[in-house]
Amino acid sequence: MKTFNITIGGEAGQGLVSVGNILLKAIVKEGWYLFANQDYESRIRGGHNLFQFCISDKPVFVGEPRIDVLVALDEVSMELHQADLADDGVVIYDPTITGELTGRPNLIRIPFAKITEEQHQPRVMANVVAAGAIWALLSDSLTVLDATLTKMFGAKGEEIVNGNKGVAKAGFDLVEKALGKRLKPAKPNVIAPRMILKGNEALPAGALAAGLKFMSAYPMTPSTGVTEFVATHGEKCSVIMEQTEDEISAVNMAVGAAFAGVRAMTATSGGGFALMTEALGLAGSAEIPLVVINAQRPGPSTGLPTRTEQGDLLYGYGMSSGDFPKALLAPGDVEEAFYLMGHAFNLAEQYQMPVVVFSDQHLADSYQTVAPFDLTQIEIKRGSFVAREQAGLDYKRYRYTESGVSPRMYPGFGEGFVVSAGDEHDEEGHLIEDIATRVKMMEKRMAKMQGVLRDALAPVTYGDDQPDIVLIGWGSTKGAIRSAVEILQEQGTKALAIHLPQVYPLPAELEQLLAGPGEKYVVEGNFSGQLQKLLGMEFAWKPAGSVRRFDGRPLNAHYILERLAGGAYYE
Repeated sequence: MKTFNITIGGEAGQGLVSVGNILLKAIVKEGWYLFANQDYESRIRGGHNLFQFCISDKPVFVGEPRIDVLVALDEVSMELHQADLADDGVVIYDPTITGELTGRPNLIRIPFAKITEEQHQPRVMANVVAAGAIWALLSDSLTVLDATLTKMFGAKGEEIVNGNKGVAKAGFDLVEKALGKRLKPAKPNVIAPRMILKGNEALPAGALAAGLKFMSAYPMTPSTGVTEFVATHGEKCSVIMEQTEDEISAVNMAVGAAFAGVRAMTATSGGGFALMTEALGLAGSAEIPLVVINAQRPGPSTGLPTRTEQGDLLYGYGMSSGDFPKALLAPGDVEEAFYLMGHAFNLAEQYQMPVVVFSDQHLADSYQTVAPFDLTQIEIKRGSFVAREQAGLDYKRYRYTESGVSPRMYPGFGEGFVVSAGDEHDEEGHLIEDIATRVKMMEKRMAKMQGVLRDALAPVTYGDDQPDIVLIGWGSTKGAIRSAVEILQEQGTKALAIHLPQVYPLPAELEQLLAGPGEKYVVEGNFSGQLQKLLGMEFAWKPAGSVRRFDGRPLNAHYILERLAGGAYYE
C-alpha cells in the first residue's frame, strides 16, 4: 500500500501539537485515511518530540519509518531523521533555528516567525505557517485548510481567522514557488464520512455509550486523556467524574460506586495499577463489577512515562493475592477500543468481577480515521438482579448457584440486607473460618470462569488460512502485524495475523489456530515475552520464535520484518 508520510520534529513548546491538530482535521476533511502518532518526552519544554502522519487512499493501521516530508523545527530533527527520508523527500526548515542546511535536494527554508511579522501577525501564528507549507505538498488548493482554520478559530473573531489564513497562505506559496506543482497523494475513490479519534477518546466514548455512570481517577500518563474526556463530556450522560488524591482512593471509590449499583470504572497506568491491587482483590472477593483501564508505559517504577510498552500482562493476570474470576481485554485500534468497552462492562456485571482493559501509550495517543460508530451494536447486559418483590429478609448476597453468579440486589432496594466484606464469607456475607464453607465459596466464585470462557472474544485473523508464517499479537500490535502480513503477501509469502482482543481467559478457538499450519512467531512490546509465557502456561505451547520491542517505541511492520529476516529473537 502506497502511503505518504509526514514527520514534524521539534522541542516541546514550539507549537508542534498545534500544527498537528490543524493537519489532523484538514487531512480528514480532504478525504484521506490517516494514522497519526505522537512521540514526546516527559517534559514541558525542550527535548525532542515528533508528530507523525501516515496518509493513504486506503485504510491505514500503523505508521511507517519512511519520511516523505520532514518539517524540522530544531536541529535534532535533521540529525535523527534524515536517514529515513525518501530519495525525493522534502525538508522544510527554519534557518533561524537550525542554521542553513545543505547536501540534499528539496530543502525549503521558511523562517516561520519572520513571516508572521511580515504579515503583521503575532509570532504565535508561526505554527500555522508550517501547516500552510505542509498543505502545499498535499493539495493544490487552500479551500479545506481555510475552512479548518475558520472552524478552529472562528470563536476568536474574523480578524484572528483572517490572520491565520494569511500566514497559512504565505507558507503555502513559498513551498509552491520552490517546488512547483508536485504530484499529490492519491485520494479514495469514494469519500465517506469519517471521524478522527485517538485511543484515549475512543475508550471513554465507548464507556459512555455502554452506560458508565461513575468514574474516579488520579491523573497518570498516558491514561489521563481518558479522565479528561469523561470530565469534559460525561455530564451530558449524567456521569459523575471524581479526581481523587491518589490511585488507591480512585479504585476504592469506583468499587464503592459499583457496589451501590452503577456502572463504574477507573483509569491508570502501571504504577497506579500496582497501588490498586488490594482493592481489585476486594472486588474479586466481594463479587463487585469493576472496569479498570490500564494504559501501559515502560517500567519498572516510573520508567519512561511518555513512552509505550506492553509490560503489564502477567501482572494483570495475577492482579491481586489469591484466585478469583477476572478478564483481561486488549483492544488493538481505535474502533475496537470503542466497541470493546461495552463488552468489558457486560462481562464485569454479568459475572460480578473486575475486568481490566489494557491500552498503552501508542494506542492512547495515536489518531486513526474511523467510520462513525454504530450505537446499535452496543448491547447493555447488566446480569442477574433480584426482583423487588423477592428482595426479602431472607436475601443471600452470595447464594450458591451452579453458574457461580448470585443475583445482585441494590443496597437499600428491598427489605433484605446486602452484607459484603473482603474476608471469606458465607452465602449471607458473614465472615467464616470453617473449611467446608471456604471450599464451597471458592468453587462457587471460580465456576464463573466457565461462563467467562464461553463469552471470550474470538481471535481476529487477517491473511491466508493456509499460511507459511503466522504472527500472533495482542493490543496495539494489531496494526503493525497486519501491515507486516500485507507486505509478506505482496512478496509472495503466505502469511496470517492473529490478534487477541482478549488475553485472559484465552479463547478456545486460539488453540486450534496454534495447532494449524505455518511457522508461528509471537510479536509483543516487552522484554520477557509475556504473551508467549501465558500461551505456554495455558496451552503447553511454544512458538518458532518471537519479535519483541522494549525501547519505549511502538512496533511497526518494518521492525517486525527486519527481525524475522535476521532471525527472530529466541529465548
